[in-house]
Amino acid sequence: MNPISIPNNGGKSVNILGIPMLIRIHGRDTGGVLSVVESHDVPGGGPPPHIHHREDETFQILEGEYEFTVAGKSFIARPGTTIFAPRGIPHTYRYIGQTPGRLMCVITPSGFEGFFEEIGAMSPQQQQDIPRVMEIAKKFGLEFLPPRGA
Repeated sequence: MNPISIPNNGGKSVNILGIPMLIRIHGRDTGGVLSVVESHDVPGGGPPPHIHHREDETFQILEGEYEFTVAGKSFIARPGTTIFAPRGIPHTYRYIGQTPGRLMCVITPSGFEGFFEEIGAMSPQQQQDIPRVMEIAKKFGLEFLPPRGA
Protein backbone atom coordinates (compact mmCIF):
# COMPACT_ATOMS: atom_id res chain seq x y z
CA MET A 1 0.00 0.00 0.00
CA ASN A 2 1.18 3.52 -0.80
CA PRO A 3 0.50 6.86 0.90
CA ILE A 4 -2.41 8.78 -0.65
CA SER A 5 -2.87 12.53 -0.93
CA ILE A 6 -5.99 13.89 -2.61
CA PRO A 7 -6.13 17.64 -3.38
CA ASN A 8 -9.15 19.61 -2.17
CA ASN A 9 -10.75 19.35 -5.62
CA GLY A 10 -9.74 15.72 -6.21
CA GLY A 11 -11.65 12.49 -6.24
CA LYS A 12 -14.25 10.83 -8.43
CA SER A 13 -17.47 12.83 -8.77
CA VAL A 14 -20.78 10.98 -8.64
CA ASN A 15 -24.33 12.27 -8.35
CA ILE A 16 -26.70 10.27 -6.16
CA LEU A 17 -30.34 11.39 -6.43
CA GLY A 18 -29.22 14.97 -7.04
CA ILE A 19 -26.60 14.97 -4.27
CA PRO A 20 -23.07 15.62 -5.54
CA MET A 21 -20.56 13.29 -3.91
CA LEU A 22 -16.82 12.79 -4.25
CA ILE A 23 -15.16 9.45 -3.73
CA ARG A 24 -11.98 10.87 -2.20
CA ILE A 25 -10.22 7.56 -1.53
CA HIS A 26 -11.24 4.32 -3.21
CA GLY A 27 -10.88 1.02 -1.42
CA ARG A 28 -8.78 -0.43 -4.24
CA ASP A 29 -6.11 2.12 -3.22
CA THR A 30 -6.13 1.02 0.43
CA GLY A 31 -6.13 -2.74 0.02
CA GLY A 32 -9.78 -2.73 1.06
CA VAL A 33 -9.06 -1.19 4.46
CA LEU A 34 -11.26 1.88 3.97
CA SER A 35 -12.79 4.32 1.54
CA VAL A 36 -13.55 8.01 2.03
CA VAL A 37 -16.53 9.80 0.50
CA GLU A 38 -17.49 13.48 0.73
CA SER A 39 -21.14 14.51 0.42
CA HIS A 40 -22.26 17.99 -0.65
CA ASP A 41 -25.76 18.31 0.77
CA VAL A 42 -28.63 20.65 0.00
CA PRO A 43 -31.15 21.89 2.59
CA GLY A 44 -33.45 19.02 3.53
CA GLY A 45 -31.24 16.45 1.80
CA GLY A 46 -29.99 13.18 3.17
CA PRO A 47 -30.41 9.43 2.81
CA PRO A 48 -33.46 7.46 3.96
CA PRO A 49 -33.05 5.45 7.17
CA HIS A 50 -30.81 2.48 6.45
CA ILE A 51 -28.54 -0.23 7.83
CA HIS A 52 -25.14 -1.25 6.50
CA HIS A 53 -24.63 -4.95 7.14
CA ARG A 54 -20.94 -4.97 6.11
CA GLU A 55 -19.41 -1.59 6.98
CA ASP A 56 -18.99 0.89 9.80
CA GLU A 57 -19.28 4.58 8.92
CA THR A 58 -17.54 7.49 10.62
CA PHE A 59 -18.88 10.92 9.66
CA GLN A 60 -17.09 14.25 10.12
CA ILE A 61 -19.18 17.39 9.66
CA LEU A 62 -17.21 19.90 7.58
CA GLU A 63 -19.81 22.63 6.89
CA GLY A 64 -23.37 23.28 8.02
CA GLU A 65 -25.76 21.66 10.48
CA TYR A 66 -27.14 18.14 10.24
CA GLU A 67 -29.75 16.25 12.18
CA PHE A 68 -28.50 12.69 12.68
CA THR A 69 -30.45 9.72 13.99
CA VAL A 70 -28.33 6.75 15.03
CA ALA A 71 -29.83 3.76 16.86
CA GLY A 72 -33.04 5.74 17.41
CA LYS A 73 -31.31 8.73 19.06
CA SER A 74 -31.50 12.08 17.24
CA PHE A 75 -29.09 14.97 17.69
CA ILE A 76 -27.78 18.05 15.91
CA ALA A 77 -24.29 17.78 14.44
CA ARG A 78 -22.33 20.95 13.65
CA PRO A 79 -18.91 21.45 12.01
CA GLY A 80 -16.26 19.47 13.82
CA THR A 81 -18.70 16.85 15.11
CA THR A 82 -17.68 13.23 14.52
CA ILE A 83 -20.30 10.45 14.45
CA PHE A 84 -19.63 6.71 14.43
CA ALA A 85 -22.43 4.52 13.01
CA PRO A 86 -21.47 0.85 13.43
CA ARG A 87 -22.63 -1.79 10.99
CA GLY A 88 -25.98 -3.31 11.81
CA ILE A 89 -27.27 -0.10 13.45
CA PRO A 90 -30.05 1.94 11.77
CA HIS A 91 -29.06 5.50 10.95
CA THR A 92 -29.88 8.48 8.77
CA TYR A 93 -29.18 12.18 8.53
CA ARG A 94 -30.84 15.26 7.13
CA TYR A 95 -29.11 18.50 6.27
CA ILE A 96 -30.87 21.31 8.16
CA GLY A 97 -28.64 24.27 7.20
CA GLN A 98 -29.68 27.02 4.79
CA THR A 99 -26.55 26.99 2.61
CA PRO A 100 -25.01 23.80 1.15
CA GLY A 101 -23.39 21.51 3.71
CA ARG A 102 -20.50 19.09 3.51
CA LEU A 103 -19.59 15.98 5.40
CA MET A 104 -16.85 13.41 5.06
CA CYS A 105 -17.59 9.73 5.59
CA VAL A 106 -14.91 7.10 6.25
CA ILE A 107 -16.24 3.65 5.37
CA THR A 108 -14.55 0.60 6.92
CA PRO A 109 -13.90 -1.80 5.37
CA SER A 110 -14.13 -0.41 1.86
CA GLY A 111 -16.47 -1.66 -0.83
CA PHE A 112 -19.57 0.44 -0.35
CA GLU A 113 -18.17 3.14 -2.62
CA GLY A 114 -19.11 0.68 -5.39
CA PHE A 115 -22.77 1.37 -4.57
CA PHE A 116 -22.20 5.09 -5.15
CA GLU A 117 -20.40 4.35 -8.43
CA GLU A 118 -23.14 2.02 -9.66
CA ILE A 119 -25.99 4.39 -8.75
CA GLY A 120 -24.01 7.40 -10.00
CA ALA A 121 -23.62 5.74 -13.41
CA MET A 122 -27.41 5.69 -13.79
CA SER A 123 -29.36 8.58 -15.30
CA PRO A 124 -31.48 10.68 -12.91
CA GLN A 125 -34.57 8.91 -14.33
CA GLN A 126 -33.03 5.46 -13.73
CA GLN A 127 -32.16 6.48 -10.16
CA GLN A 128 -35.91 6.94 -9.57
CA ASP A 129 -36.48 3.21 -10.33
CA ILE A 130 -36.76 2.26 -6.64
CA PRO A 131 -36.92 -1.54 -7.15
CA ARG A 132 -33.70 -1.37 -9.19
CA VAL A 133 -31.98 0.82 -6.57
CA MET A 134 -33.12 -1.61 -3.84
CA GLU A 135 -31.67 -4.53 -5.82
CA ILE A 136 -28.32 -2.76 -6.14
CA ALA A 137 -28.41 -1.82 -2.44
CA LYS A 138 -28.96 -5.45 -1.46
CA LYS A 139 -25.89 -6.43 -3.49
CA PHE A 140 -23.86 -4.05 -1.30
CA GLY A 141 -25.35 -5.20 2.02
CA LEU A 142 -27.49 -2.06 2.37
CA GLU A 143 -31.00 -2.29 3.79
CA PHE A 144 -33.35 0.68 3.46
CA LEU A 145 -35.86 1.09 6.29
CA PRO A 146 -39.29 2.74 6.23
CA PRO A 147 -39.15 6.48 7.03
CA ARG A 148 -39.93 7.46 10.61
CA GLY A 149 -43.66 7.57 11.18
CA ALA A 150 -44.42 5.36 8.17
